[in-house]
Amino acid sequence: MSAAEQGSGPDVDFVTYFGHRLLAKRDGKATEVPVSELDGKYVGIYFSAHWCPPCRAFTPLLRKTYLMLTALGKPFEVVFVSSDQSQQEFDNYYEEMPWMSIPYGESSHRQGLARRFSVMGIPTLVILSPEGHVLNTNARAALIRDPEAARFPWEGEEERQAYSLLPIFLLVVVAWFVAQFLFGNKG
Repeated sequence: MSAAEQGSGPDVDFVTYFGHRLLAKRDGKATEVPVSELDGKYVGIYFSAHWCPPCRAFTPLLRKTYLMLTALGKPFEVVFVSSDQSQQEFDNYYEEMPWMSIPYGESSHRQGLARRFSVMGIPTLVILSPEGHVLNTNARAALIRDPEAARFPWEGEEERQAYSLLPIFLLVVVAWFVAQFLFGNKG
């Protein structure tokens, strides 16, 4: 299903995605807040983990863009969805982040979001509209191309993952070799 198809239809309550409570930074400390704090905002769902080198490279770029957008008064929030393997790993990584997070203990919400958005690898950034519609399931690539967020919220800027074309390429190569073997020059 494309992002446009997922985004059509009635508004989606953010509770559907995240449950009733999130963690947010208050005076530098993680504090539980109601999910209603997302109301009226674009939401970036950030799938990441501390042990993932590409995640460690992307997080500072996302942080810079997030801080710039929020300083400009843009209605934007990020929700971190951890793939860390322990509470301690989560705590250490989340310490570096200025945005919200699903509590580490809420594994059913974390796993449900990964399934809902067909997350095949991390880091992944999904952008939702203030109404909860999916605008972009590959916003990581859009943000890398546009770190100053001139085209925020990057709606419609999805691009297919390169690896999605790999099976087609391999099929063509195998077909060519089979054709050469069966029908090739037998002179």
